[in-house]
Amino acid sequence: MIPLASQSLGHLATRIATDLIPKAPDDYAATDLTFITFLISMAGQDFDRFADVRVSEEALMRKIFAAAAPHLADADLTRRIDAAATSGAASLKAPDLNARADLTTRLLIDVHAAVETAMDGGEAWAAALNDQIWTFLDDYAARRAYEVPF
Repeated sequence: MIPLASQSLGHLATRIATDLIPKAPDDYAATDLTFITFLISMAGQDFDRFADVRVSEEALMRKIFAAAAPHLADADLTRRIDAAATSGAASLKAPDLNARADLTTRLLIDVHAAVETAMDGGEAWAAALNDQIWTFLDDYAARRAYEVPF
């Protein structure tokens, strides 16, 4: 196996852009092929960054969970944090990393809700952790941004 998916997708996109788009029978077909070319390029970008994003975000969420756990009164939530801290993805395959991300992202949403409730209740520790979670979410979006020429 030679994992050159993004390069292979890039070659397909180039072929469409240089060979098929100029030969498109009408503007609609040319525009459709252009969008397909962009989508192929975006899929290549996802391939390159997928595992790194999933694994690094898991580590960042674990830090947030560790910071939140001592302050949370919800026993079920702290149990879920403990379970997340002692487990991981079954493998580095995409379905396993996605399943793990589904679990930790759901946990982050619940932790964030508890932190915001604590912040509304005047808990001194909650504001800094809320800022940390929002920074994570801003960076979450930035890590998924695509570089496309439109």
